[in-house]
Amino acid sequence: MLQGTEHPLAPAHRFWGFVQPTYTNDRSDSLDGLTDSPGPPDFSPNNGKHLAITSVSPWFDDSERLYVRRARFGARGIFTGKLRNSFTSKINYFTLFEVAPNLLTYDPFGDRARAVALDHLSLTFNHIPGARIRAGLFKTPGPEEALQGVHTLDYIEITDFVAREVLERFVKGAAKPAGSPSSPTLGKPENTAFGINGVRDWGIQIFDSFRRDQWDLSYAAMIGRGEAIQETGNTNDTPELYLYTSAEYSLPGGWGVNKNGIKFYGWYQHGKREFSSDPANEEYDRIRYGVGARALGRFFGPKYKYRFGVEFMQADGMIFIAPAGGVADGNIDSGNLQIAAEDGNKARGLTLDMGFYLDNKWQFDLRYHRHDLLYDTSRTVNPGNERELVETTLGLNYHFSRKLRLTFNYIFRDLDAPRSYASSAPGGIFPVKPVADGFTRNVNRIVNTVDDRAGIQLTWIF
Repeated sequence: MLQGTEHPLAPAHRFWGFVQPTYTNDRSDSLDGLTDSPGPPDFSPNNGKHLAITSVSPWFDDSERLYVRRARFGARGIFTGKLRNSFTSKINYFTLFEVAPNLLTYDPFGDRARAVALDHLSLTFNHIPGARIRAGLFKTPGPEEALQGVHTLDYIEITDFVAREVLERFVKGAAKPAGSPSSPTLGKPENTAFGINGVRDWGIQIFDSFRRDQWDLSYAAMIGRGEAIQETGNTNDTPELYLYTSAEYSLPGGWGVNKNGIKFYGWYQHGKREFSSDPANEEYDRIRYGVGARALGRFFGPKYKYRFGVEFMQADGMIFIAPAGGVADGNIDSGNLQIAAEDGNKARGLTLDMGFYLDNKWQFDLRYHRHDLLYDTSRTVNPGNERELVETTLGLNYHFSRKLRLTFNYIFRDLDAPRSYASSAPGGIFPVKPVADGFTRNVNRIVNTVDDRAGIQLTWIF
């Protein structure tokens, strides 16, 4: 409702946007002590490099940078003026464009692909009571932090599950997961993706919100392309289904995204993916879903405001692991991107969030996030690919005004590889034991390089 419709008291047309200059400092070590496994691959050429998750995107070549993270501008409003009549006055429009260096303007793990990227381009038709229709490019129903406007987020970094498994990278062909020689061949592996969804899709959505006493009930059902924003060839030709529903108990105070209330919500995404260089033209299911709750209000007296949130997220199929060896420009399989595509390859995420608002200037935040990557695998994917990532973020926001704030985050991170790589007898589905043991030794050294990350960001909304 906030992004797809216009408030009756809002201006008919308004130009708007935001800029976010950011400084990021990742304290992780560079890779060191990697050896031949024995047998292919040889991990040692990646010594001295940084993992993709410990680098600054979209370049992935250093761990510290001062840069403009986002710079977006656009217009939104209602069709009025000479076109105004009972039909056009019920049509809203929303446009937004990106010019800063990030994953909308860069190809993932590649170079800058476009000077200006589309962020939103949609029309909303408010003619049918209870069933507003939105068409074009816009945010897809999904996790709370992905669906919320990025300039209103309380934190600088999005959680690892959302960044890895919801924000999707599209490749023509993917490398097999490490230590999984019998897993399906997904076409010719590549070390860059041709595009990203940016948690957006082209499609059509039916949605609305209803007041029932103190409750605000909402729903959304969307059919999309299930493809990269900028892609026109449409490799994935099966429609993507997105569903969302929420029930929020309204509390006094706040407005817009900061309206006080207690909300319960759930979401679901399902589509099929294929790799254009796969000679078998195999289709793989991609399923994502989650449930959560969020509360914002003055729960312990009239003086201070608090925020509490919890969300559980699940992914099945098309699990994005990382570049081979974890390095974007690595020498292991040339850094080819690894995707565990089959059903039964699963990941899950848990996010706990808390905020304390001292006054209208000072805001203190705490977020715990756990991502269990490939906690369950299909028969041909080596269970040694499981990873457990835990992030605890301390946050501080200082609001100079409603449209200008400074955010500081410090993220404590811990990454583990809880299971050793499985082995098989010669000719089996996994490597022989000496090779599997070499994978385990090297991977343990790789994950142990991950350390804390700090950032400071200024958000100016105009």
